[in-house]
Amino acid sequence: MSKNLYTEFQIKELEKNPNIISASERSISYSPEFKTTAVKEYKKGKAPSQIFIDQGINLEVIGKKQPKRCLQRWRSTFERFGEEGFLTGTPWKRKYRTPHFQASVCRGTTLESRGENQIP
Repeated sequence: MSKNLYTEFQIKELEKNPNIISASERSISYSPEFKTTAVKEYKKGKAPSQIFIDQGINLEVIGKKQPKRCLQRWRSTFERFGEEGFLTGTPWKRKYRTPHFQASVCRGTTLESRGENQIP
């Protein structure tokens, strides 16, 4: 989360950009497509700031260091989970939202309760 506090005017301006899903006083949510594109362009050698500028995101509003921070997080997610990691929700939480996992928790049959994940 950014230390920046965005004004109502800045929030409205940010939300006009199709690469931004939503913005609030303290955070900006970027579209999964933008995140994927940004990571791929970065891997081709484009600078984080240039990626954001090319997509019409004003660095004066979000902060000059924010593109680099975003790309660091997004690269990590992309490497671990691929493009699916950018879908709504955090990747590690989605794993535990599956019906199978939730049902096993309700029945008390998780690996931990059966002793299957213990190291011999």
